[in-house]
Amino acid sequence: MSRTIQRSMLGLIETLEQQRADPSSSLNWRDFEDHVQYVYQTLLSLGGHNVVVAKDACLMGREGAEYQIDVYYEFEVAGIRHRVAIECKNTKRRVERNDVLAFKAKIGEFSDVIGVIVSASGFQSGAKDFAERNRISALSIEEIPSIGQLLGMRLRHNAIPTELCVGTPFWTFFDLETGAPFGLGHDRGIHALLFWSKNQAAKYHACKQLAANWQVRGLEARHLFSYILVVDAMNGSFATAPPPNHELANSGNMFSDMPRQILIDEYCEEYKEQLRVRRVMPGATEG
Repeated sequence: MSRTIQRSMLGLIETLEQQRADPSSSLNWRDFEDHVQYVYQTLLSLGGHNVVVAKDACLMGREGAEYQIDVYYEFEVAGIRHRVAIECKNTKRRVERNDVLAFKAKIGEFSDVIGVIVSASGFQSGAKDFAERNRISALSIEEIPSIGQLLGMRLRHNAIPTELCVGTPFWTFFDLETGAPFGLGHDRGIHALLFWSKNQAAKYHACKQLAANWQVRGLEARHLFSYILVVDAMNGSFATAPPPNHELANSGNMFSDMPRQILIDEYCEEYKEQLRVRRVMPGATEG
C-alpha cells in the first residue's frame, strides 16, 4: 500500500512563502544591509546564476573617482553581464525625491549599472514617481522576501522537481497536491522507490494504476539531497528498480535495497558532508 513519505512538504513551503518581512521590527544599519545582500544572493543562486554579491562595494566612475555602493551584484546570462547597485535606506523617515536624485547621480557615473533603492520606511509619492521615471526600482522592506519566504523558495527549488527536471540518474513520483515523494510501506518501515529512467517509472505508474496526482519527476543532485533528508526523517530506506538492461527491468515487483551510503557516495557526493549524519525525526524509531 502506497503512502506519502512527507505529507506536508508543499503545505510547509506555501506557508513559508506567504510570510512577509515585519516592517515594525528594528533593524540596525548593518542588519538591514546584510538582509538585502542575503535576499539577492539567495534569489540569484536559486536561479542557477554564477553571481557575485558584495556589500560596501567600491566602484570606479567615469572620471576615476570611487563610489561606495551598499549592496552590489553582477552576473552573466547568455554572454551579457548584468550589474546592479542597491542603496539601502534604513531611516525612520520616508525616502524623499532628493535622496533618489543623489542616487541617480551616483549610478550615472556607470554606464551599465541598474539602480535599486530599498527603504525600511517607504517612499514619498514624489520620490517613487521620480525613481520610476528614471528607471530606478524603489522597493520597501515589505516588498522584498522575508527569511521565511526565502526558505520556502529554497525548499521548493531543492525539494520538489518540476516536469522539466531530468534525473541524474534517478526518477520517482511526487504528489502534485502535497509535494510529497512516493514510498511503499512494509513491515520494516518505508521503502523509497527509485527508477533508472522516466520510461521505467511511467511503466510502473501504469502497471500499479497509481492515482493521477502521482507524477513522474527526475531527481537532479539537489533534489536527491532533499529526498534523502526526507526519507531519513521518516526512518525510511531506499530501493531501486532493476537496471534497464536487466531481464526483469519491467517487473513492477522487483526492487533491490540501495544502501544509503552508496547512494550518497555515487550519486550525491557533493552533499556528502551535509548527509554525514542520518537525522531521524522524533517519533520515528531508528533501526
